[in-house]
Amino acid sequence: MKKFTLSMLMLLAAVMGAQAKSWKIGPSSVAGMDFASINAAMEADEVAAGDTLYLDQYYNENQEQTVNKKVVVIGTGYDTSFTDEQVVAELTGNLALKTNDVIVKSVRLKSVYFYNDNCVIDRCYTTFVKVNSAAAGMNHIYSCYIYGRLEGYTESNCSRLEIQNCIVIDNSTANPAIHNIRNLTGSIINNSVITRSYSTTNDGARNCYCLANISNSVIANNIIYGFNSGHSNYYNRCMTSDVYASGSGNTIMHNVLSGSISNYPTNQMNWREKWSVIFVGSGSYSDYYKLTTESGENPAIGYATDGGDCGCHGGMFGCPSGGRPQYIPYFKKVTVGSRTEEGKLPVTLKIAIQSE
Repeated sequence: MKKFTLSMLMLLAAVMGAQAKSWKIGPSSVAGMDFASINAAMEADEVAAGDTLYLDQYYNENQEQTVNKKVVVIGTGYDTSFTDEQVVAELTGNLALKTNDVIVKSVRLKSVYFYNDNCVIDRCYTTFVKVNSAAAGMNHIYSCYIYGRLEGYTESNCSRLEIQNCIVIDNSTANPAIHNIRNLTGSIINNSVITRSYSTTNDGARNCYCLANISNSVIANNIIYGFNSGHSNYYNRCMTSDVYASGSGNTIMHNVLSGSISNYPTNQMNWREKWSVIFVGSGSYSDYYKLTTESGENPAIGYATDGGDCGCHGGMFGCPSGGRPQYIPYFKKVTVGSRTEEGKLPVTLKIAIQSE
């Protein structure tokens, strides 16, 4: 009996020791930080698979960070207007995900590189997403604001991505001659807003599209608007002809398009010059792309395959404003009095929480 009890205690201790831990990442000037960078946490033996790294709002990193353990990384959202201090955790260098099953949530990023399988970026802001290995399997992008482009490995070696409830906008100042989303196969592009808008006759930029070089994929419930006023067919920049060709293997249905495509009649097409009929068009980030009901003719409302709405605010995940992490409280407003009252300095804290 004593041996059994001792064995049980040893097992319990081992289980408790193996439980996932949480670590704080931020500058040394901030009290209570465990590591100064993601790289430092990855190099530490005590950080293990299953742990969570919480990025402090003052964590601003300009060096490339590499995640090589199966951890969860949680930031502070990407909209700086959420708090008085107007500061969020930000990675201005690259983020390389070099193992599988990594989850990155609510981080403002410059660029993300997938090298393996089953990684997730959720509620993030970034300007570039790239699958950087031919061996990579399916990876996932949920509720992200991508002000730039998203692409698979190469034109001849396409990649698999699940893109749900995202906003993908061309960044004309950075790369006007590259498609928004390209080089994918066996992928899912669902309930997203994909748009590009140019006014140029430059041969490279004018012939770019929202979607290009995509095969054997499901493209559904999106709002896809491709403009170029410098092109004779300037509202038809939605997707290249190979994407909607009959032999592409794609399923393209219940999308709202600014132009037209052949072979796929179950789409709302040629909604030219109707931006204000579809979107609210005010507010920041995802709020701008909420659907308006003022005109009474919005083609995206109730048109999704599940009877819900097309665009980033319908579907499974939605697109929460500002990318704040769900159910994690934060200081929205801190007020410190200018003088003491009865020997005490009055401090008022307003704490908020993202419930969606």
